[in-house]
Amino acid sequence: MSEKPGRNDPCPCGSRKKYKKCCGLNQQQGGYVQTPESWFPDSQRTGTLWDDYMDVIPFVVMYGNKVMNFDEDGPEFKKLVVEFEKQFNPGEKGGITDSFFMSWMHFDLRFGISLETAAERLLSDPMISNLMEPGPSHIRHLGESYLTFYEIISSTLRPDITTVRELGTGKNFRVLHVRELFEIDPEPGEIFFARRVGLPDRSIFYTTPYVYDPETVAQFKRAVLAQEKDFMKSIRTELFSAGRQFAESQKEAAPFWAWYILQGDRTDLSQISDFALATTDGEEFVLTEIHFRIKDEAALRKRLSVLRSFQYEKKDDSWTWLKSKSRNYPDAPRTVLGQFSIQGDRLIAETYSWERAFRLRSKLKKHLSSLIAFEKTLYRDMNDVPELSPEEIESMEKANKELNALPEIQEAIKKNLEHHYFNEWPKLKIPALGGLSPLQAAKRKNERPKLEDLIDGINRMQNIPTSKIPEIDTNKLRRILGLPEKPTSRK
Repeated sequence: MSEKPGRNDPCPCGSRKKYKKCCGLNQQQGGYVQTPESWFPDSQRTGTLWDDYMDVIPFVVMYGNKVMNFDEDGPEFKKLVVEFEKQFNPGEKGGITDSFFMSWMHFDLRFGISLETAAERLLSDPMISNLMEPGPSHIRHLGESYLTFYEIISSTLRPDITTVRELGTGKNFRVLHVRELFEIDPEPGEIFFARRVGLPDRSIFYTTPYVYDPETVAQFKRAVLAQEKDFMKSIRTELFSAGRQFAESQKEAAPFWAWYILQGDRTDLSQISDFALATTDGEEFVLTEIHFRIKDEAALRKRLSVLRSFQYEKKDDSWTWLKSKSRNYPDAPRTVLGQFSIQGDRLIAETYSWERAFRLRSKLKKHLSSLIAFEKTLYRDMNDVPELSPEEIESMEKANKELNALPEIQEAIKKNLEHHYFNEWPKLKIPALGGLSPLQAAKRKNERPKLEDLIDGINRMQNIPTSKIPEIDTNKLRRILGLPEKPTSRK
């Protein structure tokens, strides 16, 4: 097998420069850009599917180079890349691998108003017209890929095919050429942290795998699911379809895993604490159930109907415990702290931490003391939650998509967005505005065009035909900032 160039190796293009100073990094020198035809010589080819993906890398490199040096978002892109390099020292002793860094930079890093990666921007750029299929498809595969954990299920010597199971989704994939590309013999049960690229039955590990013992499977599975749940709580989740949310959570988590890997290189894995879920208040995430015996159901329902702390949900005959309203922003969406319902002759409450369970129990006893009698509290750690089957995961994704499409859910999302953009965003310090807030930039003639571009970008994003995000009135935002209104297009 021909050895692929390392970050400090001579660049295979023949320039006699180090790979990281030439084709390996989007740093254009003197206007020179290596052409795709001569970028990857035959002497460096492996004769595997890896070559097919490497053939399109020059297009991504050139485009990233163009963005970094000439586009409006270039300074932000370059700054984020440099910060990542300084923190994780890719290609150097004690740093992360070149392949981790290079693939993160091109395929995971979202920047600019559009929040697109370099690969995504390339696919919508006219320069892609110079590339015939399957080139665009290969770039799309690379752009959709992400770094995450896989369990080796089985491996065969000939052909070099390995079946892996993605820990976060439970899906199985066939990966080719692991031995040939990385000189690693995958053993069933081992955990690989790598970027898988390609189709489910014909894919490769594009990055050099980090290999962990089988005993780590539960820890890593909890971690990636925690990252997905955290991602799902954020407003960013509405930018992507339900089927892409796990992938996007892993793209966003890449810097965390870079840090973790470097810690693991210097510390026994057993000494690194498990990744812990936490509530929005920073409390450890623990599923709890509080059971009360009901003395008088009719009187209980009447009392609950006048309590402002609990919101009645007629659809499933339950009550939701909401966080108190913000004094500064009384119209802001309120955090759900727990819920409870009447089940037979019992009132059963559920919440997500020890602290919330204690508070909810005290609150219910205070308001309903003569109508209920406490029986027990049950706790269940997330580690004990049974794994979902692929069918259950698919069903949950479908239900989530249907839920998000409901008018009342869309209205709640819209209310959240309007609160952010009309109340909070105008006062935030924005890097693209040189650290000024939109309200400050609106008063400065030189900064006002940048602010206009930001608002135009918001309008473009929400009018993308495939966008599921409810539209906000950007002209209202302009009025808040003292800017002239503009005609708006609608999806």
